[in-house]
Amino acid sequence: MEIIIKRGSNRNTLTCKRKDGTATTLNLGPDLPNHDMAHYVVEKHFNLKNGFYGMIKSGMTIEELSDKEIIKNLGPETWLAEIMTRNLQAISSGSSTINEYIKLVEWEASTMKGIKLPQMNLGDIEKMKVDYDLLCKKWEMIPEHEELKLIF
Repeated sequence: MEIIIKRGSNRNTLTCKRKDGTATTLNLGPDLPNHDMAHYVVEKHFNLKNGFYGMIKSGMTIEELSDKEIIKNLGPETWLAEIMTRNLQAISSGSSTINEYIKLVEWEASTMKGIKLPQMNLGDIEKMKVDYDLLCKKWEMIPEHEELKLIF
């Protein structure tokens, strides 16, 4: 699946094009796509098939994955992807450290039923942070009306 994040003058757009030719698009507004990029890094690194992008790849729309009624019925791996994504952003923002990541993810996952954690070590977390920071820097350098393309 191809993920395209387009920078607009006051609005950014996220488009996901599936291999079967179908696509889903959402206007992100003025928000930075950092959360979407963090999902990409986490889900790709840990090969999560039922995270945000995996669910889109399987046919769901971005709008469906933004609906609170649908979200609360998604499976444990989808919630795991969200937990891991939020905590990756927390490392990047400085509100937590790489050394705290695994414990924070374990704690938050323990509050939900059925979540199975992947094997994680500090090397995994360091690699994800580097990849995420590079994507964010790449995004910052993209001119208006240009796109960042990723393959999932």
